[in-house]
Amino acid sequence: MSDQTAWRPPQYGAAPAWSPPPKPGLIPLRPLTFGQLLGTPFQVLRRNTGALFGAAILIQVIVLLGSLLIVGGATAWLIYRTAQASDADRDAVMAGGIAAVILAALITVALSVLAGGVLQGIVVIDVANGVLGHKPRAAQLWHATRGRRWALAGFIVLVGLALLVGLAVLGGIVAAIVIPGATQGGGGGGALIAVGVLVGLVGGAGFAVLWAWLWGKTSLAASAIMLERLGIRAAIARSWRLSRGGFWRVFGSQILVIMICAVATQIVSTPISFVFEFAFSAAFPTGTPSSLTGVDTASLVIAAVSYGALMLFSLVVGAITNVIQSATGAVVYIDQRMRREGLDLVLTRFVEDRQAGRPLGDPFATPQFTTPPFAAPPQYGPPQPPYPPQAW
Repeated sequence: MSDQTAWRPPQYGAAPAWSPPPKPGLIPLRPLTFGQLLGTPFQVLRRNTGALFGAAILIQVIVLLGSLLIVGGATAWLIYRTAQASDADRDAVMAGGIAAVILAALITVALSVLAGGVLQGIVVIDVANGVLGHKPRAAQLWHATRGRRWALAGFIVLVGLALLVGLAVLGGIVAAIVIPGATQGGGGGGALIAVGVLVGLVGGAGFAVLWAWLWGKTSLAASAIMLERLGIRAAIARSWRLSRGGFWRVFGSQILVIMICAVATQIVSTPISFVFEFAFSAAFPTGTPSSLTGVDTASLVIAAVSYGALMLFSLVVGAITNVIQSATGAVVYIDQRMRREGLDLVLTRFVEDRQAGRPLGDPFATPQFTTPPFAAPPQYGPPQPPYPPQAW
């Protein structure tokens, strides 16, 4: 009788469990969940605080000083010209001076927008480096934006001009209805004014919806300009394609982060504002004096210190929120490329090649599809210089 225990079937171990792609840096190399889309921008600032916060503060200070010089200079010129003008010319000089101050204010707004665009480019570069596990310094980030700054500034200006033109067209339509009604008078004039107000309300709501849609469709263009080195027109078309089929994800995540920053800023700034008002009231119990003559030194010091503290707080909060909001667009851009083009596979292969010491290309280069996108993985173009050099 044969021994039934002489032979046993081979015992195979359990199949290895699936493990997610590695996380070399800021995010896991796979499409992100909605919660990760909202949380990662806050990690960007915490991960490289020195470089990003320092750059944001420096840009804020430059904008503040530039605004003070431009608007302050225009205001001083207005005061000087008005004081030197004769009684007959004073009204004309005053009108011209006010127009100059308004123009100076518009210039400072444009300066602020352009500075925000520069910061956005710096943050995009940092996010791309962070995804691959690098933490570049501020000088490296600034150097990496070379050759892309004017394209990014042009895109920011184009967006601003589009917004101004849309508002101007809507305002012109409303004015064309309301002004004849105001000059006509009577029942017919009142009806025209009512129609103009209604057109303004409905048109304003429609324009807000249209602008939100256009903003969401083009919000990834800045990242394409910086990482794929595309021109303005190509970057807008690229953003349009990447957001196709995922608009609400692209738009919703960025709007939610903006709302979170706004609410957090309001919560933090409210007690600071109360402290400033209390300090100012203690310095000037009877209200703001028309002249500083006779005001004691202690009151002036209290007012100056409290105002300086409020200004410093505004700079810090503005720097933090600008970095977080700029990082959101870059994170959403990378996530959309993972979902639509398999960028997570490219990044994983890049990390493996880096660890193995093999030659490295540019993992964020624009993919060149030689076949329909869903028939085969995308073939990426020739390597480009990394951003910043030697940082990948």
